[in-house]
Amino acid sequence: MFRKKTPAWKTHCVSTDKVLSRIAPGMHIFIGTGTAEPRTLVNALMSAEGCNLEDLTLIQLLSFGDAVSYNALESHRYRLKTFFSGWVSAQAITAGRVDLIPARFSKIPLLMKEGLIPIDVAFLQITPPNKNGYCSFGLGVDVARQVMKQADFVVAEINEHTPFTLGGHLCSYK
Repeated sequence: MFRKKTPAWKTHCVSTDKVLSRIAPGMHIFIGTGTAEPRTLVNALMSAEGCNLEDLTLIQLLSFGDAVSYNALESHRYRLKTFFSGWVSAQAITAGRVDLIPARFSKIPLLMKEGLIPIDVAFLQITPPNKNGYCSFGLGVDVARQVMKQADFVVAEINEHTPFTLGGHLCSYK
């Protein structure tokens, strides 16, 4: 009988609790968008409790409101900054729970590179590594590469259902 060998990348996996323990009050956390949203991480962040999870700024290109919902923002633990309204209602903006940053999509990487949009932590979603050790951002080919360069702490949630796409959006898990 043959046993299937555990992939080497699985030895680098950590729990969401361990990830969240590295978050400090006042941090700016970038969250992948849409199909590239790391749902396990975001759901853990939204439901976790702790004094270190206060006064956090969540940055998302476009929020669809599934995980980072208006109800989650009512806790006053998080403030959402987004570039496109998505689910964001006038009520959320008027209530001061969401900052809408008007910018052309093509200018967002430059805003991040120049530090006008600070990012301390990046929560991204990637594919499992291929045989050469490279991962793909899958359908999330927006600003993920720029965010990885800027953030001090990068957490990639591996989704085995994310399609592996080629191009300039590959990263090494090592």
